Amino acid sequence: MLKNLLRKFPFWSTPEDKAISSIDKPIFIIGCGRSGTTLLFQLLQFHPQLSPTKGYPDGEDHLNWLEYGNCRLSGFGHPDVGEGTTGISECLHMNRDDVTPEIVQRMSSYYYYEVLQEDPHKRVLTKCPHLSNKLDYVLGIFPEAKFIHIIRDCLPVVASWMKVIDQFYPHLLVYLPETEYPCFSIISDKNSPEAQSILNQQSRIYYTGSDPEMFVNYWCEVNRNIPRQLPQKDDQLLTIKYEDLIVEPLSILNQICDFCELESMGEVKVAIDPKRNQNYYYLSQDKIDEFLQVSYEVRKQFCYVN
Repeated sequence: MLKNLLRKFPFWSTPEDKAISSIDKPIFIIGCGRSGTTLLFQLLQFHPQLSPTKGYPDGEDHLNWLEYGNCRLSGFGHPDVGEGTTGISECLHMNRDDVTPEIVQRMSSYYYYEVLQEDPHKRVLTKCPHLSNKLDYVLGIFPEAKFIHIIRDCLPVVASWMKVIDQFYPHLLVYLPETEYPCFSIISDKNSPEAQSILNQQSRIYYTGSDPEMFVNYWCEVNRNIPRQLPQKDDQLLTIKYEDLIVEPLSILNQICDFCELESMGEVKVAIDPKRNQNYYYLSQDKIDEFLQVSYEVRKQFCYVN
């Protein structure tokens, strides 16, 4: 009970709380949603030196960043219980100017007590795609953080998002704000006045169900902006390809371990279908040609174009 009170009211502190203000090199899996962040998280969570977060969805630390980090992010609620969204409607860019000592204390205490279970010899492992436009903000809290950026080629990401939205969230308005470092934002009722205002003000940046171009732009913006936020941080940012992970998982996992200063992994404990990346190619050829043109420069940046 006392520890819970201390996390919620950080001005009540103890020597123990002050001693944990620095969490040792937490590892953040970032990138576009539907790019393999969950798969990579599932693979790495078996590493004996890591303590994975256990939040919704799929271990993601979404709700705790909202509660303890005062993080301004949007997200999907669980479709099985009728919750449309979590957080706020917009997933806003943040930097270290948004960090306060209270936020540092709350997030550090949460990681130490809840995730590490007071074991200082372990490292935090988490994944949260909605932190991908907030990397300087994360560094303001955890300056030694390691970021693993997983990128998946554009077409399967776009098609996967179409499938998810159409199946589970057809009532939501999903759109990409006209701002620097955007991430897609969500309004819980696409027929609401707020949603209609967005539709009237913005052009070709929302998902209609028939034209998924918004997700192409989302893919381009998030992936190209991740290295922009971490210039000259080669020791803290590693980019891997989803396509390599599903073909050579152990090799990629040990590359990550080496980057994160962890012991090597001896085996892969999650079954992977190396053909899984082909399951989403149901876009029309016209759309494929259009989207490849829109995403050409970013695909070239990450070596998807010869």
